[in-house]
Amino acid sequence: MKRPATALSALCIAASAAAPAAAQDGFTLDTIIFSAGLTALEAARVGVTVDVLTAEDLAQSGDAQISDVLATVPGLSVSQNGPVGTSTSLRVRGLDGRYIPVLVNGIDMTDPSQAQTGFDFGALTAGGIERIEILRGSQSAVYGSEAIAGVINITTIAAPDTPGTAYLFDVEAGSYATARATFGVGTRFDRGTLAFSVTHLTTDGFSAADENDGNTEADGGRSTTATLGGSYEVTDALTMGFDLVAIDGFSEVDGFPPPTFTIADTAETQDSERRGARIWAAFDALGFSHDVALSYSRTDRNYPTGFTQTFRGERTELSWEATREFATSTLTFGAAASSEEFAADAVTGDYDIGSVYGEVVAAITPDLDVTASLRYDDHSVYGGQATGRIAAAWRPAPDWVVRASIGTGFRAPSLYELYGPFGDPTLEPEQSVSADLGVEYSTPGLTFGATVYRTEIDDLIQFAGPGYAQVAGTSVTQGVELYGDYAVTDAVSLFGNYTYADARDRNGDRLLRVPRHDLTLGVAAEFAPGWTGTLTAQHVADRLDVGGPVGDYTLANASIAYEIRDGVEIYGRVVNLLDEEYQTADGYGTSDRAFYIGLRSRF
Repeated sequence: MKRPATALSALCIAASAAAPAAAQDGFTLDTIIFSAGLTALEAARVGVTVDVLTAEDLAQSGDAQISDVLATVPGLSVSQNGPVGTSTSLRVRGLDGRYIPVLVNGIDMTDPSQAQTGFDFGALTAGGIERIEILRGSQSAVYGSEAIAGVINITTIAAPDTPGTAYLFDVEAGSYATARATFGVGTRFDRGTLAFSVTHLTTDGFSAADENDGNTEADGGRSTTATLGGSYEVTDALTMGFDLVAIDGFSEVDGFPPPTFTIADTAETQDSERRGARIWAAFDALGFSHDVALSYSRTDRNYPTGFTQTFRGERTELSWEATREFATSTLTFGAAASSEEFAADAVTGDYDIGSVYGEVVAAITPDLDVTASLRYDDHSVYGGQATGRIAAAWRPAPDWVVRASIGTGFRAPSLYELYGPFGDPTLEPEQSVSADLGVEYSTPGLTFGATVYRTEIDDLIQFAGPGYAQVAGTSVTQGVELYGDYAVTDAVSLFGNYTYADARDRNGDRLLRVPRHDLTLGVAAEFAPGWTGTLTAQHVADRLDVGGPVGDYTLANASIAYEIRDGVEIYGRVVNLLDEEYQTADGYGTSDRAFYIGLRSRF
């Protein structure tokens, strides 16, 4: 359990480098990283690979969907089955959503009823989001099952750092009859905080089945995300708080009509309701800082014309942690009890997990920090599972950081894989080992770095023939991530990153929808008083899908903003500036050149 990032979040956001999203693999030395372990640490002391995206990054990117922003982060790729609201999958270092827990304000919002437990990013927009931390590599020692590829930790608008009230307002309209509005407010009073945000998007969309294949029916959708959180300092030693999250989505989709059974126009729809709640308490006792939390999430999905029409997934977790700082180290330990349930029409299933875990962060020397994490999970179906992680951050010279980590992970079969209509209750957990090594150079005007990684997964679970089956052998994903940004002048900065990924199953066959080459380049500039702009180009090459090779593409986006007065901007953005014809998933359409204009304010 993580103590909510309320007061500290404003501090670390202000400390973060104000570079565009694609450049955010570098950190200023005083940026605080919350999710890399059980203890919040300065970035230079973190040994695992983490990216940080701030609210300013999201605004500069000019993207409405969070998935579009994440697609430009090193090591990440996205595939989407059509316009906003349709099924959208994230991959981290070649591994798909079943290996990536997604937390919103500390609540695990991944869906236990999905075929392979995951989070659908299709309905989630950038509105109201204050910060995203992206961990890469096996994190099961900290986050338990599923955290083999990494973790996405999302924080929405928080109260200001000083007493008072802050407001967020953003409205936008543009192509495909798209309209989006966001309102947020955060307030800090004498002994507490409150924060609220709501975002609504509606669009007529375009054909989910690629229009270049003769599909003309537009597929519209709508989504709403609302969050509410607060805290109250009951005494000088006790603070209590809560968080609520609601994400609703509806979209028209296309399917596989006979006789060809290839993706084409159909009158199908899907809708989902996701709810999350969390109550927590932080207090000091017996020389330790304690955190206790109870969280709950539920996802309901409906496919009126599907083979299975209704899905429900629920997760409940109770956790406790204790932390104590010593002269050169920090000790954290805790315990958790969680349960997951699912229903797919009349089919149901559940399991429970009890966990104990601990972590030591030690400053071995003034220039070397080592973090050791250990976890033991007692699964009601599979018994004991132990995982560990060691991470080190070494600063051999000013402005340089060398990071290295190695960790083990496991993924228990999802409830659908075990008990669904295509399930097999004899499946065993997947086991993994992940390691990476990176170096980073960072000064106020220049950041560059490189990371090499490798993840091995044994006993992969795949859909084969009549149902899900265990595949003996080892699947391997490995690659290189490069990133950098450079302030040419006080007004102009260049940024970019490149990922080479080689992801293969136990037979040496490449994993689907994983680009071998992914390059992002961009420029951000203040080209006149009050005027700012960003131009980004992403080139994705060498991908395979079910139907074979998928065409390479270059996607260019541009945005421009003018500050009407302090804290108020009018902006415009162009998506797919070159009007590229491309697909992120074989057979599914993407946006043509599209134009949007909006007004946003923070005060």
